[in-house]
Amino acid sequence: MDDMDDVVDGYEMTVAVEWMVEYILEVRGSPPVRSVTIIDAADIDQVRNELHRELTTLYPDAGRIDVTVIRMSTVSSIDSQSMFEEDGLFHP
Repeated sequence: MDDMDDVVDGYEMTVAVEWMVEYILEVRGSPPVRSVTIIDAADIDQVRNELHRELTTLYPDAGRIDVTVIRMSTVSSIDSQSMFEEDGLFHP
């Protein structure tokens, strides 16, 4: 059983959380698009890599994709009341 404990100790456990990423996407020949996506990732570097993978999958023929990230945060850190105006209208 000690051999198995050594194997387990050799790995670091990472937990993926949901990240909300709001960004502006510019593809040559098209008007800018403002969008929001949810990405499961353990850290900001993984969020960046997953966003890149997602966008290159959506726009495979684009030679260049320019992205301006407006907001990036974990979903649990977003205050749900801040998504509602005073009139009770939802605004993500």
